Amino acid sequence: MSTSHASTYPDLFGRCVADAIPGILRRQRADGAIVYDEKAPIVYPQQAIFPLAYVWAGLDPDRRHHHSTAVRDAIIKLGDHLVSRYNDKGEFTYDSYGNLVSGVDQRLTYAWTEALRILREAGGDFAFDRWGDRIVRACETLIAHRLQRLVGIRRFIGRIMGTSTNHVSLYVSTIHRAGEVLERPDLCSFVLPIGRALAADIHPDGYWEEHGDLLRSGGPTPSYNYLTIKGMGLMYAWTREAVFRSAIDAATRFHARFAYPDASFFDLIDERVRSGHDSAPRVWGLFAFSHSPEGRGAAIAHFRGWRMHHQHLEDVGPETLARHCENHLYWNPGEVVPAPFERPDHSATMVLPAGIFRRHAWSIGLSSMRATNAEDPAYRDNGFALERQKLFSIWHPRTGLLIDGSHSKHQLENSTFSSLGEYANDWWPCGGSVSEEDGDLIVRAAYKTFFASVRVTPVDDRTLQLHFSVDPAGCRGPFTAGFTLARSASQARSLTDQVLELSAEAFVATGKDLGGGFRYGPATISGPDDFSLHWPFAPFNSYTADHKPWHHDHLLRVSVVLTPERTQASFTVTMDG
Repeated sequence: MSTSHASTYPDLFGRCVADAIPGILRRQRADGAIVYDEKAPIVYPQQAIFPLAYVWAGLDPDRRHHHSTAVRDAIIKLGDHLVSRYNDKGEFTYDSYGNLVSGVDQRLTYAWTEALRILREAGGDFAFDRWGDRIVRACETLIAHRLQRLVGIRRFIGRIMGTSTNHVSLYVSTIHRAGEVLERPDLCSFVLPIGRALAADIHPDGYWEEHGDLLRSGGPTPSYNYLTIKGMGLMYAWTREAVFRSAIDAATRFHARFAYPDASFFDLIDERVRSGHDSAPRVWGLFAFSHSPEGRGAAIAHFRGWRMHHQHLEDVGPETLARHCENHLYWNPGEVVPAPFERPDHSATMVLPAGIFRRHAWSIGLSSMRATNAEDPAYRDNGFALERQKLFSIWHPRTGLLIDGSHSKHQLENSTFSSLGEYANDWWPCGGSVSEEDGDLIVRAAYKTFFASVRVTPVDDRTLQLHFSVDPAGCRGPFTAGFTLARSASQARSLTDQVLELSAEAFVATGKDLGGGFRYGPATISGPDDFSLHWPFAPFNSYTADHKPWHHDHLLRVSVVLTPERTQASFTVTMDG
């Protein structure tokens, strides 16, 4: 990728924001609130205050909405709405998919702060004093309720934070910015030591754990780490301190290596977020990648992949638009080279037993990280701490993610391997290894009562084989081996041409019923006569009160039963030519 290509960035971020403004204006209610989806949490789209201020001040490349009366009126109404919704502690109360939430929303508070700064610098006449009062109250509440307990600590552990590292990063950046903008140096001086400590606590691989420990055994959460790097990137932009630069450089290297070739996040190593929740590449904090040629290449690949998922910009939510305002305002231009994850021979492994490998057209994820959340009482019943239970994932350019690596919770049937037992069932890996041997990619895992492995053989650009094996060292099983298919079509089709609708009606079919296999989009999957194809598998949903998934997140599941007498089974995946 040439340097001249890079000259279109960061302007494309800004043009995205300007193109989306009519969608914000169209969705403003009489009370000033911005609502895209009546069922979704109302707090997030109120971040529209940032992109509205950004375009009114003419910060976008074409100054399309500069001093627009319609935009100014929308800002006034939204500002009044926020003043009315923030209570005396700066808290915002709302429903989040059946969960009643009342607290400070750091992303909204930061967006409001940036809007105040931008409008004030542009000479705008808005209710800055009333806005500032609510923002300061929110920051003081964050300090009292969230950050006092973190004073002086060097390692950030979920059970002490009471939240996740991405939240702490955003608390720090939000409060620091409010201190600068509202001339409250005490706010800056309070959060700076915490921010420095968080930056220094980055894992050697370049991520922050969400549910970890002092031994760093929790592993990454790539999806939310984009928010963590965003907060650290802002702190570097404002302070220019080396500790923040070192952290974002390490995080950039991580995200440039551990992603699928289309820049979608590597779900197999994520113990917080499933790919089906939102499979588009993340665009949070891309500006923080822009301090190196490789990082700029990774950021551009993320944005390009995101645009493929979002053709109609007027439907893009304000939270994402606020991130694009940041991507434009804080971008560092320079030379661009392709991200490692885009290269046809890419391989990357982690300190923990996990890695991602590009072989022929396929991208293959392997992981045998220990399922620590299931064993820890602090996280066992925490809906935001998924259980590591899958060992591999498969991506192909014809399908994107084909066999997902997304984890679940309290769902044995989502596991790559499981065993039924007299005393307790066994499906959480305790650890293992990943390796490449004679052209095959192999993940080996130890469970409590058995050993298991998956050998992946990439034959050519169109064909890949999966070999499942168990060693019944401590139990006789039976054992179930299986995988789930990322949702990409409304139907499957047997090799005897029977249509299998992925509708409200459940079904189970065997390999023999299906003529030896089935077609799903451009992929054909074949296996032994006794494999089972199940519909629907309903994965755990962290974001709803009842943890039931949305229908579009239902999956097809393939499984086969193994025993001490029959310890192996194989499947072949073939792509259309």
